[in-house]
Amino acid sequence: MEPGKVFYADTLAPEDVYVRGQGQCYSLIKSGSYAEAMTATEIHLTGNASPKGSKDCSTLIFVRFGTASLEIIGSEVDNSVQVSSGSAVHIQSGESYFWAHGDNLIALEVTIPDTSGPYARREKTEVNTFKRLVVQGDSLKDDATSDRQFEVLIDSTSGSSGATMFIGFIPPSGAPSHYHLYDEICYIVRGSGEFKVGDHSQKISQGSTFAVVPRLLHSVVNNSDEDLWILGIFRPEGSPAAAYYPDGKPAPGYSELS
Repeated sequence: MEPGKVFYADTLAPEDVYVRGQGQCYSLIKSGSYAEAMTATEIHLTGNASPKGSKDCSTLIFVRFGTASLEIIGSEVDNSVQVSSGSAVHIQSGESYFWAHGDNLIALEVTIPDTSGPYARREKTEVNTFKRLVVQGDSLKDDATSDRQFEVLIDSTSGSSGATMFIGFIPPSGAPSHYHLYDEICYIVRGSGEFKVGDHSQKISQGSTFAVVPRLLHSVVNNSDEDLWILGIFRPEGSPAAAYYPDGKPAPGYSELS
């Protein structure tokens, strides 16, 4: 994992690209020297992909484009789901899954280490329910910093004890530097802009992926004329609005008491 660096599927080194059946897979965020790290892989598929296990981790999936059937092995709960653009799927630790009948599918697969590690044990949230499939647009949006909004897709209320997945909606605007106390992987679903860390600015567009570690000062700027949609997966599970300015003050819209 290289926090603060933007990755694209089409510019990865050859060793970071591999196949699963008919699926082309791109290792965008790898663990590197981090223990219990989240990882992110983008899969492009027309056809069928070979199975992938979710050992010692859960997997949160978001479909950016196309359709497919997602078949889950090792579960009697919703073990076959049809997905399309905007679908979010939760694969539990110990399950395996494979993609079938993919039609121009582009999806992000993010692994979240389970409680077999001490960090995840310490940070887990108790859950009492489980929901396999969530579709973007089915939930109400909440306000974040400035005039930005977000929609939670997967969190503890749907059975995720270790991480939250959400979509943030950023209108054309600048943004002050801020930081979080959580670990996060970000993925641009729609639009374009810039990702800034310190004095370094990188262009971002659909498919851009980057990791943000706790207390890293950064900002995402939408300097285009359309909304920028950013998928965020962070842990420990909590509120996407939990942000702080460099002086440690909570950003508008977030209260530490909430």
